[in-house]
Amino acid sequence: MRFAFVIGIALLCLVSCSVMKYIPAVTAAKYYEQGDYANAIQYYLKSVSDGDRRAETFYWLGMSFYKHGDLEDAMLALEMSLEKDTTDVVVLERLAAVNLDLGNFRKAGFYCQKAILVDKQYVEVYNTLAHVFYEGGQLDSAEYYFKYVLTLSKSLRWESLAMKTFVSYADLNAEALNGLGEICIRRGSLFRALDYFGAANSLANNWETPWFNKGRAYEALGNTHAAEIAYERTIDLAPGKTWACKNLARMYHSLHRNSEAMTLYRRAMRIDSTDVESYFGIAELYEENGDKKVAADFYNRAVDKNPDDPRAYSRAARANMLIGKYDVAMELLNEVLQLQPQDADAYNALGEAYRATGDTLQAEKAFEDAIAADSLFAPPLRNLGEILLKRGKESEGLGLHIRAARLGDVKAAEFLRSRGLGWK
Repeated sequence: MRFAFVIGIALLCLVSCSVMKYIPAVTAAKYYEQGDYANAIQYYLKSVSDGDRRAETFYWLGMSFYKHGDLEDAMLALEMSLEKDTTDVVVLERLAAVNLDLGNFRKAGFYCQKAILVDKQYVEVYNTLAHVFYEGGQLDSAEYYFKYVLTLSKSLRWESLAMKTFVSYADLNAEALNGLGEICIRRGSLFRALDYFGAANSLANNWETPWFNKGRAYEALGNTHAAEIAYERTIDLAPGKTWACKNLARMYHSLHRNSEAMTLYRRAMRIDSTDVESYFGIAELYEENGDKKVAADFYNRAVDKNPDDPRAYSRAARANMLIGKYDVAMELLNEVLQLQPQDADAYNALGEAYRATGDTLQAEKAFEDAIAADSLFAPPLRNLGEILLKRGKESEGLGLHIRAARLGDVKAAEFLRSRGLGWK
């Protein structure tokens, strides 16, 4: 009896230890349900470090990384899950989705095809495969698979009704219909696109993406009132995202409703302080109002928030040149060239900054570097031509102006006409 008691205690301890090992995963699942993906990640990682090597733990760790925006880590965790069960169609489809977001279209397509071999009736994977073809520019194939989602889900729905186990495919159908609408936008069939987006909304009225796409289609058709309604609906449904704010702000800007545009750009910046397009948009509004110093400040802030984005440095440099801060502009342009060593526009702007400070030798070199980087870029040809003409190198200077004019440079053409060369 005593031996049986000892064995019982040992088994109880073993079970308790096994249960204890999974407690962090249970906590992680609660955080995941609450949308607190950062904490979910930490607890899933703790579960793994405690010895929890289940496929489902790696899957949910991968999904937590995915929801948190850590795509590379999501891919690694999902691959670990797949190693535990190589035929898990859900993991295969999610791996395809992650690779799609990373721009790995071939790998995404591979995982989709592998999932289809496992389960030909797994509807989600056909939507993902359609997105792979869409992002790769293969619109006919994308259209085929989005339509196949509608056909397959209809068939499976009738089967589920016959078996009295009703399954809804509304969300998947809405995704397919939205995808078909996006294909129509690319093809220029805007009214047909609106029909698809409307159908998607009828199945998922609180899904913001079809509303946003409606706004794009209406705006392209010139129906700015309908576009405004669609964008505002998108903002209401997705207050934590910036894209509808920026699109509506840009549209307001085009309609000269600058105050409303500025309000929306500021809202986008509050949502995401690193959103470079919002800084550009509000800076452009200040430039138009003649507030060049304030515009330069917003471009400088875009650099601070996006230190690896050459566009931010380029725009900030131009803005600082407009207010006479050439030394600052030069520093910014050199940062551009560190990120993009063959940026002809940056070399040209650097040359203009040197010339404005009277350093024509450095300006000449910068313009030559711009031409070496892109011989079909007209502004440095004209700028170098102007320097050579001032030095009395008439033939070379005019030759560069002629090259620039042939490339469509208006200032070069006007200069040639002023010299009586009859340039047309």
